[in-house]
Amino acid sequence: MILALVKKELRETRAFAAPALVLHLVYLVTLTAGNRGYLLASLLDHLPGASRTPAEVPFVTDGFEAVLTVICGALAIALGFRQSAWEPSQGTAPYLLHLPLARRTIFLTKLTTGIGLLLACTLAPILAYATWAATPGTHPGPFEWSMTGPAFRLWLILPLVYLGAFASGIRPARWFGSRLLPLLAVGPAVVLLFAVPPWWLVGLPLLCLAISAFVSTILREAEIRDF
Repeated sequence: MILALVKKELRETRAFAAPALVLHLVYLVTLTAGNRGYLLASLLDHLPGASRTPAEVPFVTDGFEAVLTVICGALAIALGFRQSAWEPSQGTAPYLLHLPLARRTIFLTKLTTGIGLLLACTLAPILAYATWAATPGTHPGPFEWSMTGPAFRLWLILPLVYLGAFASGIRPARWFGSRLLPLLAVGPAVVLLFAVPPWWLVGLPLLCLAISAFVSTILREAEIRDF
């Protein structure tokens, strides 16, 4: 039953993951191959921080993190709302909740599937670009795997954005602004968590606490809400 639920969630969210991967592919082709055709240039014009010219130092002077933030941040928000607000708005929540599974199990499965898909879609371009950058003769600048640190830090923080969107989607507030409070609260937290030093000793534990708090809040709301 859980596997069937996972397949359902993946089937319903692949329409969001596919465009994100395509945009990443377009940007990576531009960075690694220097292909700056009209179509690629037009797509990149709509991505804040995107560079049309290959950088001499990958992950440092190419705006890769900015593009990753825009694409995957939008994906995290879209997935969070799609998996939470969509079911009640379409009237399918009662059918879902009548499965022979506890509500906590159903929503934990939704969260795990959404976060797994988000992490996979974010990790793929990071590894692809880093592998290219680590290959000798591909670019004139230096490269060390430590340069990917900020990108992987962003990769770990993105689930918090997803959980903020999910919490907003499941929140039964009448006023739209009040309903978005969990997602709005994530913004300052993400900035703080990304910048706090030393990150692996301070930022990562704080991130784990924030994720745990959001998951607990979502599961509690799921159990007490009358869908």
